[in-house]
Amino acid sequence: MTEEGEQREIALSMRVRFMCQIYGDSAENLGRGFPNDEELIKYEKVRYERARKETLEIAISLIDAFHRDTALHAVLGMCMKANDLQFAAVIAKAITVDLIKDEVVEEFPDFFVVNEADGRLHMTGDRSISSSFED
Repeated sequence: MTEEGEQREIALSMRVRFMCQIYGDSAENLGRGFPNDEELIKYEKVRYERARKETLEIAISLIDAFHRDTALHAVLGMCMKANDLQFAAVIAKAITVDLIKDEVVEEFPDFFVVNEADGRLHMTGDRSISSSFED
């Protein structure tokens, strides 16, 4: 990869992490829920889903595994804030860098483990089936 390409990858990975921080509030609001405020729930859901889509598109476009997985880790964290476990499980399985996988397990020990058979991150127990995030 050229130096220009490397700089592009770094900038895009940083952009994803920054976006996940910005939209993390909406994700947290969805994860916690709102008492009887349908309009606010709808607003936060649209905002979160748009951010999830955009950040995932950027992350999967990255060629360098470390930068891609760093970006995916940020998106996974945003999904976890929203209690969007189905997307989080899919994102986790896409992470290939051991250092990032270890960080995910350390950050979410009740949710993720590295499967010894395939070396990929998996949800623990029945968590991959259930999610309190509503479609």
